[in-house]
Amino acid sequence: MKQRYRISINDKKDQIQITEYMEWEGRFIEMSEEKYLLEQLVGILDEGIPAMINAIRTNNLFPPYELALSIATTLTQLLKETDDSINELFVEWEDIEDIPIEKVEVEEEDLIEDELSDLTDDLTDEDMEDGFLEEKNDIESIVPKSTAPVDDEDAKNED
Repeated sequence: MKQRYRISINDKKDQIQITEYMEWEGRFIEMSEEKYLLEQLVGILDEGIPAMINAIRTNNLFPPYELALSIATTLTQLLKETDDSINELFVEWEDIEDIPIEKVEVEEEDLIEDELSDLTDDLTDEDMEDGFLEEKNDIESIVPKSTAPVDDEDAKNED
């Protein structure tokens, strides 16, 4: 989705307005608008970009971090601008291209479990009943017989 943000200073030079536009059928339509006191944002300039991001985010305007960073950087440029004829700047954003893809680290145990799951997913109930325990795969050949004594009370009572 393409978005455009207009950052402007009003004629009285006492308010900053950030207007969010979204592209719809080839045109940009207004989605939301937030107003901030100019002196409040100028006071935040020395605190850095993260403070500016926190100041501009509201319930109506809460862009993802990468976009908020771009808006805050542009806003900072506008506030530091000494040329009085510049009273608005734009930020263009196409979220599909600009949002970073997170890479997920997968542990080796997870890969083994996934491989085992893939192997058993193909087995049907009929496969399990019909051919799983053939003569060469008899359960007695899989489970070793133990000659060790059993100390279980139930085993003693069976005798």
